[in-house]
Amino acid sequence: MRLGTCIALEIVTGLVALGAASLGTAYAVGKLEPQPSASRAAVSAVPLPAASPVPVPAPVPAPDREPAPPTPPSTSKGPGISWTFAGQPDEPLLAPLRTGTLTRVKFNRGGTSLSLRLEFDNGARAAFKPEQTHLHSNPRREIAAYRLDRLLGIGRVPPAIGRSFTLAEIIAAVDKSQRHATPRLHDEMISRRGQVKGEMSWWIPVLGDMYIGKQRIDATDAIVQWRRWLKVGAVIPEDRRALCEQLSAMTLFDFLIDNTDRWTGNNARASDDGTVLYFMDNTQAFSRNRRGHNKGHIYLGRVQTFSRGLVARLRGLRIEEVREVMVHDVEPFDQILTEAEIEAVMSRRDVLLEYVDGLIAKHGENKVLVFP
Repeated sequence: MRLGTCIALEIVTGLVALGAASLGTAYAVGKLEPQPSASRAAVSAVPLPAASPVPVPAPVPAPDREPAPPTPPSTSKGPGISWTFAGQPDEPLLAPLRTGTLTRVKFNRGGTSLSLRLEFDNGARAAFKPEQTHLHSNPRREIAAYRLDRLLGIGRVPPAIGRSFTLAEIIAAVDKSQRHATPRLHDEMISRRGQVKGEMSWWIPVLGDMYIGKQRIDATDAIVQWRRWLKVGAVIPEDRRALCEQLSAMTLFDFLIDNTDRWTGNNARASDDGTVLYFMDNTQAFSRNRRGHNKGHIYLGRVQTFSRGLVARLRGLRIEEVREVMVHDVEPFDQILTEAEIEAVMSRRDVLLEYVDGLIAKHGENKVLVFP
């Protein structure tokens, strides 16, 4: 544990973890040739399949605490933007996370970075990613992904806010069955004057996986199959159309935020019934790479068909909108995204639109923009 030591995380915001290993056989991807971008007209939200509502514990008011302001305020939502998740408004899901008293902490499985499950006295639960010595995992970026997801009308990143706890209360709340792992908290969490900053994502009660046959969608054989379905002119089986639409949207979103960690294992999770894809685990995103990491280009090059609505919303995205949605409710962080990170988002937006427009010029709009 680096007690009393302030480690400047922001000096490494340009670094992106490459992931533990590549997925199966690599595929050659042609150079993305720049093409003239079309006019940027905003449209309504992307009509991806909606998740069924999930149960939410009834919050118990905390009498001694004042609730924090909503995130973000309604003035930053923009026309046609719905701040909802799994069929429910975001703020009621976040409110008990803002005010609850910590009662239990458990370690989440998988990954090299530190991830915890928090439980509160009002029945709420959250996934918590603290500031930590694994500098590739930056918790404020999960909040940025959530807000950009809503700005684009996608609605697949779980609601997320920042909050700090004392080191003492986190350690005291560790579940008895996992007390043996508390040295990780001392060794890996960053504490400033006894306070640990982090990001909380609303806890999805039950997660599942999406499959193609018997293969999870992040398995090599499954990637080969959905890559074929997302080529221009491919015939998508009707029962796989919703899956392909969601994978296409995820690919665009990951390129926009420069998330290179999606396909490194267990980061493409779904609803319990395997029908709705969640865009989780985004702490390694938002580099300052203005053209995007090579891995992002590889996955973008595997997809040639897209949502007409999402592409149009990307065209209409303005840097002022991104700035506006990132400046509210930043505590306990100094900021959600730096100006350099925001400018990189917009630059990558232009790169991916050049790719899409190149496909449209070659194959025609109706063959490329095949999803609503």
